[in-house]
Amino acid sequence: MHQSVRDHWITFNDPLEGRVHFMYLDQKGWVSTGIGNKIDQTAAADSAPSPAERSASLALAGELRWLNADGSPATADLVAHDWDKVKAHLHLARQGHKAFQPPFTSLHLSDEEIDRHVFAKLDQMEAFLTARAPDFSGFASWPANAQLATLSMCWALGPAFRFPRFQGHVAAREWNGAADECHFTPDEGTIRIRNRLDRAHFLLAGTVEDRGLPADRLALDLSDVFGVQGALLILGYDPGAQDGADGPRTQGAVRAFQNDNGLDPNGSREDPAALAELSVRLSAAGFTVLGV
Repeated sequence: MHQSVRDHWITFNDPLEGRVHFMYLDQKGWVSTGIGNKIDQTAAADSAPSPAERSASLALAGELRWLNADGSPATADLVAHDWDKVKAHLHLARQGHKAFQPPFTSLHLSDEEIDRHVFAKLDQMEAFLTARAPDFSGFASWPANAQLATLSMCWALGPAFRFPRFQGHVAAREWNGAADECHFTPDEGTIRIRNRLDRAHFLLAGTVEDRGLPADRLALDLSDVFGVQGALLILGYDPGAQDGADGPRTQGAVRAFQNDNGLDPNGSREDPAALAELSVRLSAAGFTVLGV
C-alpha cells in the first residue's frame, strides 16, 4: 500500500471504532479490543464458542501483550479469564464497550501495543487481499484513495468479503462504479459513516486518475461539510461525528482551528480564509486538496 494510506490508517479508523484498551463485545457479540480488532473465532454471531472456537480465539488474544493493572505482563490464564468473562455476557453487547471496562475486566493494552497490533493486522489483510487474483492483483498501483476505501471495507468485513459487482469494478479500475457498490449493512451508526467515507474515497480515486494527480497521495475534498469535518479530524480538531451536518460541534471545531491560526473565529466552514488555511495545512501533511 502507499505510505500515505498507512500513515493515515489510525486517524481514519480511530473515530469510527474508538481506541479500547480492554476486551469487550462488539455489536455482534464477538470479543474485540484495540481499534475494532476482533479476537474471537466463534463462527456464529451472538453465540457461545465451541471448545475448538474458544481455543482458536484464545490463541488470537494471546498474540497481544496484555498487562495487569500494575503494568506487569499478564499470564495466559488471566488472558483466558478475561476473554471467558466477556464472552459469557452476550447480553451486554448492545450496551457498548464501556460495559466491559475495568473493573469488569482486569487487563489492558498500551497504546503502543494497540498500534503494533493494528498495523500487523493491516499488513496481513493487505497480503490476503492482493493474493485474490485477478480482482485485486493491481492493488499496488491503485490511487491511494481506492486503497484506503478497499482496506476500510476489509477492516469491517474481513478481506475475504465477496461483492462480485464491486470486485469487477475495481479490477477494471472503474472507481465510480466501485463507489456505487461498496455499501454494506447494517447501514447505521459508524457503519453508515464508514460507507459514506468509502464511497467518497472511491469517487476521489476517480478524480485523481482523471486529472493525473499523484496516485500515492490521498486526496481530500473540502467542498462540503463532510469533507471539512474529515480535514478537521486529521488535523486534531474534533467536530463530533463525521455526519455532514454543520452543527455546534463542527462549528466549534472550525472556531478552534481559526483561533489557533490567527483567523476570525466565526465558526463558518465556508469561510474562505479558514478553507485556505486548511488547504495549506493538509498539503503540508502530504494530502492533495480539492474543492478550494
